[in-house]
Amino acid sequence: MKMKKSLYIFVLSAIFVFHGCGFLNEEPGSGQPEETVIRSAEAAIKQALLPLYSRIGSGEDGMGLQGTYFGVYDLQTFASNEAMIPVRGGDWWDGGVWMDLYTHSWANDNECCENAWLYFYQLIGLCNHSLALLNKYETYMSESQYVTCQSEIRAIRAMCYVYLVDLFGRVPIIRSDTVALHDIRQSERSEVFAFAWDELTFTSKYLADTRSNIRGEYYGRITRPVAHFLLMKLALNAEIWTDDNWTDGVRPDGKAIQLECDDHVKRNAWETVVYYGNAILGSDAGYELCNSRTECFAAYNENALENIFTIPMNPTMYQNRFKNQFRSLHYQHGDALGYGGENGSCATIETLDVFGYGTSQQDCRFAEDFFADVVHIEGEPLVLSTGDTLVYYPREVKIDLTGSPYVATAGARMNKYAHDPGAISGGQLRNNDIVLYRLADVYLMIAEAKVRNGEDGQTEFDLIRLREPIALNWMTTPRDATLENIYYERWMELMWEGWHRQDQIRFDKYEESASDQYLTVFPIPQNAIQTNNNLQQNKGYE
Repeated sequence: MKMKKSLYIFVLSAIFVFHGCGFLNEEPGSGQPEETVIRSAEAAIKQALLPLYSRIGSGEDGMGLQGTYFGVYDLQTFASNEAMIPVRGGDWWDGGVWMDLYTHSWANDNECCENAWLYFYQLIGLCNHSLALLNKYETYMSESQYVTCQSEIRAIRAMCYVYLVDLFGRVPIIRSDTVALHDIRQSERSEVFAFAWDELTFTSKYLADTRSNIRGEYYGRITRPVAHFLLMKLALNAEIWTDDNWTDGVRPDGKAIQLECDDHVKRNAWETVVYYGNAILGSDAGYELCNSRTECFAAYNENALENIFTIPMNPTMYQNRFKNQFRSLHYQHGDALGYGGENGSCATIETLDVFGYGTSQQDCRFAEDFFADVVHIEGEPLVLSTGDTLVYYPREVKIDLTGSPYVATAGARMNKYAHDPGAISGGQLRNNDIVLYRLADVYLMIAEAKVRNGEDGQTEFDLIRLREPIALNWMTTPRDATLENIYYERWMELMWEGWHRQDQIRFDKYEESASDQYLTVFPIPQNAIQTNNNLQQNKGYE
């Protein structure tokens, strides 16, 4: 079936790189006519699903949900105030893209925005093509097989719209791979929210209620708990994402927003968060908080009970890359680990202050998330080729370090994922699965929703605060589960995981001036508008 070009979507290759173990590790006969490949229900299902899951991670910059440069993760991370990529003399200028993200001065042709737009609409196009393929070969399948596979495809497509409603607000909803370009229209933000909501509430009933992060049939796939996690995110951000005029400083009230859940009961936004959170906690998948959150990010973390949705990684089996840590480490630090490094990304001053860096109340998670001060390798200080010891200076960081004596050493560097001795390609191909969604976030979302609804979220809040042994935690006295404390707890617990921009917006900490609220969404890429004159630029970017 030939896909029609729509919305500045790249021509899709007929050959895909597949990832996974078990189901996702099998090839569907790429490059052969589909009529010769699809002669059974199993073949039809694989031909429909495998190309979609090959795109969740990627080896190509701009593509995938995490792990590569110039895409979704960079928009969420470096447009927030948790991290930055400073200009380091002749390094990391890159046309000003990182400085523009950090200072919120991006233009309509920002490379990260273009790539994120292209990525999601490519994946949506693949989903629509897979749905058409499924209809074509429906006679091979039982009704149950057809409904289950169709639901999984629609859930992947809905996931794309969860990200699009966050990043771009007003976007086209494309339900078919035969729609003509002139028929594609932009939908209001509330319509995009409603589409994603309805798709996920419907399809989640037919998805497997099992783990997605462990090796086996459902490894790396959308299962019911993954869909419920996305529904929690939708409900938690409903005040923002159902607002069609996000520049006027007025939001809907979450207590007044009524969302129909999969049990056909309407709840307000905050009650809905708790409802789907409890569904995950009560799932047959058996999610539990790990004793230490470092287990979530270990090499060979497939059995971490806390991880809900991950990108499968293996140096020899998959092409998915994890470049985030490689990008952060000093060149010789990376070399000493057997990786390599690009001496780029680091924590901001604001992040240091939130973690209590350098004080008697420094949070124990700082050492889990960052390399700072004197760098040690196997217990010994790392000596540079100059004969000096490598020292990172966290508080010397600023957006342009040109001329600074700390140009190569300013900033605390990423240390969230455990060292993997088996990693190759500069540490980019490794055994640590990339963590997208995990249970700690579920508990923090429940705590926040309860507090916003006038209830007590202390129990869920303390589960995260007190996870580590108390002797290792800087918390000498309990912290109350206030919205302010929950905001800072999310910052520390979910550092480097790509959620902070979203949190800043929800907690009104993203833009100081009311006139800058248009920056809470990114511009529609100019190339997309030039390709389809039905698209209108978001307010403030005209």
